[in-house]
Amino acid sequence: MIENFQFYLDKGMVKKTAPNKESAAALMSRAYARLGYVRAQKIGKDTAPFIFEGTYEVLREASQALMELKGYKPYSHEAQISFLREFCGFPQHLISTFDRLRILRNKCMYGAAHISPETCKEALGFAVSFLPELKKRFEEETKS
Repeated sequence: MIENFQFYLDKGMVKKTAPNKESAAALMSRAYARLGYVRAQKIGKDTAPFIFEGTYEVLREASQALMELKGYKPYSHEAQISFLREFCGFPQHLISTFDRLRILRNKCMYGAAHISPETCKEALGFAVSFLPELKKRFEEETKS
């Protein structure tokens, strides 16, 4: 369950820092480069877990880019999702999907859970549609 953002601050899972536009821009650029890379890969039974991990990382990097603009350094993936919900106002269905991918990624990384090609394709489709939304917020923030 994703807690409110203050919870993560209080627990030290997010640190307040100075906003860092350069780091934020590099993270967003890297997210797009990574998306290009994972989209070019052939999704199959053996490759799906690795492509899925890369796809999740696209979303994580872009989320962290938004946090860097506001002067936050995350030490928790849950905190990043909470930040998107509270500071960016993304709808709950997007937040829920991102959180579901976070849980699957953890099961894949630390529990050797199977990621099917279908699940991988679904995650990639989500990243392809959500990344431009993250970038739009990023650009709005850099203009203000």
